[in-house]
Amino acid sequence: MVGAESLSSQWAAWVEAIGAIAAVIGTGWVAASGSRAALRREEHAEALAANKDARIALATSTAALNLAILAATQITDLHVALKDEAWRGRVARVSASRSLLTTQHMLTAFPIQSLGSAPAMVEFSRFPAALAVASEIYSNLETAVRAADIGDRAVLFDACNKQMERLDAATAHDLVALRTVLRLEPAPPIPVQNRTDNATEPKLK
Repeated sequence: MVGAESLSSQWAAWVEAIGAIAAVIGTGWVAASGSRAALRREEHAEALAANKDARIALATSTAALNLAILAATQITDLHVALKDEAWRGRVARVSASRSLLTTQHMLTAFPIQSLGSAPAMVEFSRFPAALAVASEIYSNLETAVRAADIGDRAVLFDACNKQMERLDAATAHDLVALRTVLRLEPAPPIPVQNRTDNATEPKLK
């Protein structure tokens, strides 16, 4: 009986030890599984954050480029308008410098530090400066035209046109430089279907 009780006690001890080992292994497996799941969740969260940051950076760069394009377009339009003899008579009555100042305020209000790089900020800062120069050129022209005789106005327009020509060329160069540092490629041109001279329109039945 004593031997049987001793064997039974040993067996119970072995079962208890095996159970303890299994519990430790199970706990470790659960912990490892939870750690892997937490790591996957962390990696997923990091990927989502990276994608979000990339989208924000792209939106910021696109907004900056669009503002720069607006400024460059206004400068080009003003340069073209100064060549138009019919338009020149409106200078004494219509002020285009106000629209330039409006765009300039939009550019200066843009959070330039959000571009994230010094080269991009430097290139972007050229556009409010260019609009300020264009506005000053045009304001001086307005004042001079109003004070000058009609016969003397052509000389004033020619001098202003030469200044705007240089500014227009410089702004176009700056726009290419900004697009380069922002790594934004221009949109592909819309294909235009060529038509022959003898092409005929379809007839309605």
